[in-house]
Amino acid sequence: MPFCKRCGSHIPEDAKFCPYCGAEQPIAVTPATPTIPATTFEKKDPGLTALIAIVAGFFGLWGIGHIYIGKVAKGIALLILGIIIQWLLGIAFFMATFFGMTSGPYGMMHGPGVIGLMLFASVIWTIIILVGLIWQAYDAYNLAKYYNNYVQTYQRPPW
Repeated sequence: MPFCKRCGSHIPEDAKFCPYCGAEQPIAVTPATPTIPATTFEKKDPGLTALIAIVAGFFGLWGIGHIYIGKVAKGIALLILGIIIQWLLGIAFFMATFFGMTSGPYGMMHGPGVIGLMLFASVIWTIIILVGLIWQAYDAYNLAKYYNNYVQTYQRPPW
């Protein structure tokens, strides 16, 4: 059985195009040793990618999983977004809650309405963090699977 001249897959003897990579085949295809690409690309483990994304995301470092699989621009954007949402808003909520419940020159002490509003905002903030954490880990997992399939098919990274 002959091999494709481009990807090295087994192809039918009368094939004009490789059914795997689509490369045009010479008319007389002879059995030969498959061509091995000069460079091989490392596959990315989707489970490890998701784990990296979850652990780093827990600390507000969203996008680390994306950077691991090579989506650097998207990873940096998510990293900045995660820091803003988890750290900056977290510090702002903490400061507002802390100073809102104290008396003195900086304390507001406006009563249960303000405290309830701060607690509600903190719950919304926590939900946003959890949704963002889960989404970015799931997206990194799917991108790692896509990366592996693409590298296996085309012998080069997709991005």
